[in-house]
Amino acid sequence: MRWIKALFVIVVAVAAIAVLIVFTGTVAPFVPRGLPKGIPVAELADGKPHPEILLIAPLPEWIPLPDSGRAITAGVYAPQPPYGAAAVVMVAIDEAPEDYAAAYGRKLEGAGFSVRRLPIGFNLIIDRPEAQFEADEREGGHIVYITMRGAGDAHFAQLTFWNPPVPRL
Repeated sequence: MRWIKALFVIVVAVAAIAVLIVFTGTVAPFVPRGLPKGIPVAELADGKPHPEILLIAPLPEWIPLPDSGRAITAGVYAPQPPYGAAAVVMVAIDEAPEDYAAAYGRKLEGAGFSVRRLPIGFNLIIDRPEAQFEADEREGGHIVYITMRGAGDAHFAQLTFWNPPVPRL
């Protein structure tokens, strides 16, 4: 009996959204417009939390951040056995994704990482990245995954930083 009530609620919600789309041609009242303002990615190196982008703990000091872009969200995550702790920063970029990835790759190489392009998995149909890179720290065991993403005119670099032991793509 409870599942019938739950199903009824779901059907009513879907019907309400369908009516909204039919009469207004959009679901815009429920979708925020534009990107979050974010902060310059360089500000993340200050060793402080940044709750305005949902970063509630500082990023680890070892992380080599890119020189440009706006961090629109970030997070620090506890170890997830069998892997070490991780951090993720989503960066909105203004330049071409290829140029951004090349410049950040050079910075990572200067910081002691070996950077290589990864093939994009055939199974990534939804939310398919434009390009992926893996940067292995030559001494220390850290790894950085760079995933270039795009949506229309907006381009992003999803940066994932891992402490050892690290997962491999």
